[in-house]
Amino acid sequence: MLNFSKLNLTDIETVKPYFKLQLSRICDYSVGGIFMWRDYFDTQFAIWQNTLIFKVRYIGGETAFPVPLGENQQGALDQIEQYCRENGIPLVFCTVSKEALQILQSRYPGAIAQPNRNWFDYLYQAQNLITFKGKKYDGQRNHINKFKKLYPNYSFKEMKPENLESIRLFYDRFAEEHEKASQLARVESEKVKELLENYEQYGLFGGFITVDGKIVSMSIGERINDTIYVHVEKADIAYVGAYQITVQEFLKHFAREGDEFVNREEDVGDAGLRKSKLSYHPVELLEKSTVRVNL
Repeated sequence: MLNFSKLNLTDIETVKPYFKLQLSRICDYSVGGIFMWRDYFDTQFAIWQNTLIFKVRYIGGETAFPVPLGENQQGALDQIEQYCRENGIPLVFCTVSKEALQILQSRYPGAIAQPNRNWFDYLYQAQNLITFKGKKYDGQRNHINKFKKLYPNYSFKEMKPENLESIRLFYDRFAEEHEKASQLARVESEKVKELLENYEQYGLFGGFITVDGKIVSMSIGERINDTIYVHVEKADIAYVGAYQITVQEFLKHFAREGDEFVNREEDVGDAGLRKSKLSYHPVELLEKSTVRVNL
């Protein structure tokens, strides 16, 4: 029988190695993607035969399971089935990538898969966001050029213990000025604050842009295999082009050989966010589905 434990920040190093085993590039198997949202989804985990199994309270409050990662995936699926039978709950898989969907459909031919566009991830070629070459990126280049002209003494700096307090103060001001009504937005804001309070424990990397010594933007991400995941990106739009130059400078600073893609995560159905993410011309929208199985 599976014994699930509540996921805490102290578990980061325990589960992190498994994320490299994923077959897809979705953000739901990343430190930022999981730990920033662990309380919202009431995330619990178990390690069974060197295989990582998550259990969450998914959208609508139902219990669901991301597809396991590890040495014995099929055996772990057996264990999840048994857990559902013993607890009298439906067998539901969430945030299922198209690669994982093939595995589930092979095992459960009658399973019903329902994609959710609001939770699709936006995947980009890293070099496209570093260079912004070509006509389709005219808008981004124009914003960046305007920023450089207006603020020629700007600088990009890496987040380090000695500047975290200044970054936290920037984010506190940003969050207060951009407070949103949606529960998701409020949860994200609180978890960004938690991330900054526990930055070293999270083990991510980040940077910020200053103008005349004042912080005007910040960005935080992580690397898994050939992909950089951008979990946090906030900028003061009073500075024209602040978001565009933050995208570029973050990747110019942190991208290295072998970093082929950038995952800029979901738009959660926000129309403005969707328009913005599409304007950067993703090479793929990474589909995610909810899969229901009749046991």
